[in-house]
Amino acid sequence: MKTLIFPDLHEPPQSVLDQIETIIAHEGVDRIVFLGDYFDRFNDTPQDATRTATWLEKSLTDPRRTHLIGNHDASYLWPVESTFCSGFTWEKEAAIRENLGANAKDKFVFHAWIDDWLLTHAGLSNDWVKVPTDLLPKWLEAEGEAARRAFDQGKYHWFVEIGRRRGGTHPAGGLLWCDHEELAPVSNIRQIYGHTPAPVPRGVGSNHLCLDTNVGRGPRYFALIEDGIVTVRKLNG
Repeated sequence: MKTLIFPDLHEPPQSVLDQIETIIAHEGVDRIVFLGDYFDRFNDTPQDATRTATWLEKSLTDPRRTHLIGNHDASYLWPVESTFCSGFTWEKEAAIRENLGANAKDKFVFHAWIDDWLLTHAGLSNDWVKVPTDLLPKWLEAEGEAARRAFDQGKYHWFVEIGRRRGGTHPAGGLLWCDHEELAPVSNIRQIYGHTPAPVPRGVGSNHLCLDTNVGRGPRYFALIEDGIVTVRKLNG
């Protein structure tokens, strides 16, 4: 199996979206995973949201692609107080909903497993884990369903808890908000996540890879998993 992983997009220029599509077409992969945060960036507009939502609408129809939910996406998929994130506007919400439809949230997931790598938007800190490692897959599925029910009802779920490094009160943020610097490793679990931007990926060659390299106009790096081995490549040549 050969899988491509693309981190936080945050409404990149169309040229970046086109480059991602070119990479997917040329790599001949079995699966593609996007780590979430498709929307919101500084000084963006509803037109920027529309451009990204138009691309995303088509991307969601490809059965090889898995689209994770980021903290910036949750506020548009469930526009309620518990999910609201910086950058959210009702004008962008209307533009996104017009393109993706009212039931778009059913097309996204909170986590994915590739070989024995756990992929989430922000990483799973051990602070939140309540079960033995061998029960983690079933527990995460159950917590994902619980989060959907909570957000559908406008209620809180720990997935959107903000950690201390982002101004919250908990030692580590939840699945959509955990900062790379506050993530406590989960025993025997290898993880790939985004959410905490830096010019280059962090943790390359380790069991915890933070792939978010969007420090301006889209991601600078992406990853490839083949037979459990992860390699990191530069997006722009």
